[in-house]
Amino acid sequence: MEQKSGSLLELVAQYSGSESLNLPIFPGVARELYAKISDEKVSINDIAAVIAKDQAMAAQMLKLANSSFFAGLNKVRTIRESIMRLGVKQVYNCLVAGAQKDLYSSRDPFIAKYLRVLWQHALTTAKATEWLLRKTGYGEAADAGFLAGLFHDIGKLLLLKVFETIRADRKDVAISDSFIVEVLDAMHVEQGGRLMGVWNIPEVYCEVASHHHDEDIEGADALLLAVRIVDQVCSKTGPSLHPDSTINPATLSEVMALSIKEIVLAELEVLIEDIQDQEM
Repeated sequence: MEQKSGSLLELVAQYSGSESLNLPIFPGVARELYAKISDEKVSINDIAAVIAKDQAMAAQMLKLANSSFFAGLNKVRTIRESIMRLGVKQVYNCLVAGAQKDLYSSRDPFIAKYLRVLWQHALTTAKATEWLLRKTGYGEAADAGFLAGLFHDIGKLLLLKVFETIRADRKDVAISDSFIVEVLDAMHVEQGGRLMGVWNIPEVYCEVASHHHDEDIEGADALLLAVRIVDQVCSKTGPSLHPDSTINPATLSEVMALSIKEIVLAELEVLIEDIQDQEM
């Protein structure tokens, strides 16, 4: 890679835009699978054929279908049987989450500690957003809620991969915890939108990644509002790179916009804590 120069912030910007950066790639099978499930005429056999192209995905789905949570009386032995047991949307969400999890790792212990928390935050936000939308009467948006939550902070993943590369290439550069947090806060929305474009992710998820920190929520739909709520409740009580125990969910403008009752917010906090315990 060409030698970088300038301030540390300029260095981050240069690396993030470099073609030689090893960008994490959204699996092609996942994109193909999304296209299939969006087709009302698609058959289970068609979906099974796509999944069969990726051995790791196929194995993961069989493991999930036979897990204690989903297991039936008989052991599932084929991809088709797994789809029948789990449902198409559940299969897709779980396969994408499984593929994403592999990206949140690093051989650099300094970066790995951030990636570990970021993954916990992403998965918790995904599960809790889906739950919140169903709980508050927005079931039509709930299926998208899981992936919207999973992808909302994807720019932080990209930036942490940038830091990982800089630390490997430039032993003379010292990167502090405070600098990482500052850059993640300032740049992750822009970088997330860029990465989603590279991955050709459906626009509904790009919108959430690009606008989940907008000051003005006017015109925001239930999906975006739900992700914003869960993101902030995670900062209060769950896994987050930006913890803030002073947040009062009942006063959030997003909560008021969706007319969410305090009892639901209390249940949401318990759910987030439970998810965190399960993932530890």
